[in-house]
Order: sequence, then C-alpha cells, then structure tokens
Amino acid sequence: MLTAYEWLELEEAPPKIKWPKRALPEIDYLSPEECELLLSQANGLVRELVLTALRTGMRQGELRGLQWSSLDWLTRTVAVRHSYDDRGKTLVAPKNNRTRHIPLDIDVYTMLYRRKKDTGYVFRGSEGRPFTNYRMHYAIRKLCRKAGFRTIGWHTLRHTFASHLAMRGVPLPAIKELMGHSTITTTMRYAHVAPSTLRTAIEMLNPKTMMATDSGQPVGNRWQEIQRSEARQKASATEYA
Repeated sequence: MLTAYEWLELEEAPPKIKWPKRALPEIDYLSPEECELLLSQANGLVRELVLTALRTGMRQGELRGLQWSSLDWLTRTVAVRHSYDDRGKTLVAPKNNRTRHIPLDIDVYTMLYRRKKDTGYVFRGSEGRPFTNYRMHYAIRKLCRKAGFRTIGWHTLRHTFASHLAMRGVPLPAIKELMGHSTITTTMRYAHVAPSTLRTAIEMLNPKTMMATDSGQPVGNRWQEIQRSEARQKASATEYA
C-alpha cells in the first residue's frame, strides 16, 4: 500500500494498518531417550552431524558451511561465521549477520579432532562437496524411519539443544547467545520447559517456606538456598551421552 501511495503521488497520509498477530508454532524437541535412540541408529557423517547439532544448536546451513578454520582446538570452541547457500553454492554470513562462539563438549571435540584438518568444509558428502539442503533432509528422514519414530527436521535438533539447556536451568540470556538469537523474545519460547524456577517462585507464597525454620533467613536468601540445592541436584544427575 505504501508503494501505491508513492507511485500515485497521493498527498494524503496512508492509513495505519494493524497487522494480524501470528501465533508462534509449537516447539518440537526430543527427549534424552529419543536423542540416544537417534544417535544409536546413525552412522558415519550423519551421526557426526546429528551429534554436533544436538550439542551446539547450530542451524542446518551453519552445519553445512562449517569450516575447519572455525574450530579452535586450544579453547575447544567453534566460531559460527558461515552458512552454506544452495543457490549461490557459496558461503554466506549466518542469520542475523552475527558471529557467535559455542564451546564444544568433550564428545563433539573428540569426534572432530580424530579427523581434523587445517582448511575446508568439516562435513562433505561422498563426492567431496558440501551437503545440499535436499540431502540433509533426506538423511534425517531416512534416519527417523530407521529409528522408528516421527519424522523431524534438523531444526528440531536445534530446538532440542535449547530446550535441554533450559530444562537444566541455564539462564535464558546465555541460551540466547548460544543460539544466536537477535532478541531475547525469541529465546523466551523455551522458558516454559524450565518449570523448576517457576515452582520455586510459587513455593515462596507458602508460609512454611517464607522463612527458613532453622535460621530465620529472609525470603531472598531462602530463594538462593533453594536454587543452589536444585543446581547441585542437576549437577549430580547423569547427563545423556
């Protein structure tokens, strides 16, 4: 409409348009057991791609465009600088045009270190070229059929990464940086899978938990005590492979 006003050189101000709000789609993510099942049925480069996606939250194009030069073996981090563009068959900047740094967990670090190189694409197909969007989708669908559960896409693995971090109490601002979101609003979609903090907040309404019975601590200290207790429980829990 604004373009029409410019073309016709209309003097009146264009009417204000109230755009309809679009509901955000539901987030699909895998349980730790489903992650184990998916990895147990994957082999070769497909398994490496799945594991890297689950442990870094990288987008599909970022995985395909990942360069060996972006891996820092000393600090055990990966710099997400590129995404692979199928149309131009070249590297482009990642979404939001932002480089982000993601620590590598020991499994991904060890897996990639075994075949490390100085330059080139980390993930290449059998013919030595980067994976195409079509081949990536075909690979994950084939793996889902083999594992025997619902069809998912690579973005589900990215959602899984963020959801599992939220479940383990990682602050949303930290998840935002790891995911490369431009605003915290996008990251807030994962807040609902972190119920422990919300439960702690509700417990503060109960007179029995308003004051610590043993030392008469105020609510603020009691909150911190409960949070530390939950953090210790999470740290002692067995992590999925």
